[in-house]
Amino acid sequence: MSKKQPDPTRISITWNEPVMIQIGKGGLSDGTIAETIRILKRHKYAKVRLLRSTGADRHSKHMIFEELCKRVGASLAGVRGNTAVIYKLRR
Repeated sequence: MSKKQPDPTRISITWNEPVMIQIGKGGLSDGTIAETIRILKRHKYAKVRLLRSTGADRHSKHMIFEELCKRVGASLAGVRGNTAVIYKLRR
């Protein structure tokens, strides 16, 4: 496996870990973005939960996760319900 590809084992482990980032009704605030960047620098993989208070439907959930990835320079590994795993590989 090359360094540019995510580790599937690490992604499956991340699904079983506690949530590291929660996005509430405030959406993608500057604080949420900064915290996500900080967590990804330390862990490379992060589990993100979208709280029900956001009122997002299935399509908008995916859009919120994609926007988060775009703003922090990460990639989306997968979405399950209101939870996603994102990763940012070191270069």
